[in-house]
Amino acid sequence: MSQSELSKRIRAVENELNIKLIDTYNKRRLQITPAGETFYHHALKMIGDYEAMMHDLAPSRPTTRHQLKIGSIPISGQYNIAQKMASFAATHPEIQLQLIEDEGNQVLQRLLDGEFQAAIIRDTQTRGLQPTKFQKQPLLSDELKIILPADHPLAAQKIIRIHDLAKVQLATLPPGSGVYEPVMALFARQNLKPQIFFESTHIETLLGMLPGSNNATFLFKQSVAPFMTEAFVMRSLAIPFISQLNFVYPQRDGNQLMTNLIDYLMTNAKTYQNTQQQAGLK
Repeated sequence: MSQSELSKRIRAVENELNIKLIDTYNKRRLQITPAGETFYHHALKMIGDYEAMMHDLAPSRPTTRHQLKIGSIPISGQYNIAQKMASFAATHPEIQLQLIEDEGNQVLQRLLDGEFQAAIIRDTQTRGLQPTKFQKQPLLSDELKIILPADHPLAAQKIIRIHDLAKVQLATLPPGSGVYEPVMALFARQNLKPQIFFESTHIETLLGMLPGSNNATFLFKQSVAPFMTEAFVMRSLAIPFISQLNFVYPQRDGNQLMTNLIDYLMTNAKTYQNTQQQAGLK
């Protein structure tokens, strides 16, 4: 949204409420008024109530679609989602269920274009979606980890600060991946710029850049776990960064089939996550 469009919408809300929400006296530093704070908290509650209402109405809508095309970032194998989708499809032979993996920014765009009826993406990729238009149902949580060669100078540390990585060469997933964005934000908060020398959409390729070097990469724990070997170590950030994997679909399109699928995925996602924790991957 452009600045002029945003200003226009704010003025429209202020006119409707007949009260000032934002103090524009200092153009370089806008201030939210006390009335604006009150409005904001009530608006959050109204949005939450609207989302809850749409979620509760979804099971009552009849399923008229016989094809369900779902986009997903390339993690359906690591998180056991593809297997559960296949299992769900086997119990619903009347529905043609299709799961298509693509890069995060492409999955999001295809959802917005109506090509996908739903998407499985990270919360870092859904922040631009209006909550009154899209339902975002968390499936599971995962922690962003630093992956290092086993002989890396930082490998002896159990906890790593962003400042420790100021001069470390990083291999990373590209923009739109849901990993690149939080990495950039974590460095920006420390007024640092990450030393990114390589980008790839493939986890195996990123890991291949690490052995015999002082390089590192950021990946989510459960997504990289199947590829970990003795050649690598996984370390936590001093302040852990947790991301949720969300099942996203247009609010008005929610129906009984969609909610049944979400319930099925959530139940099995929790079982899978507990199994991973018991295996020592948490």
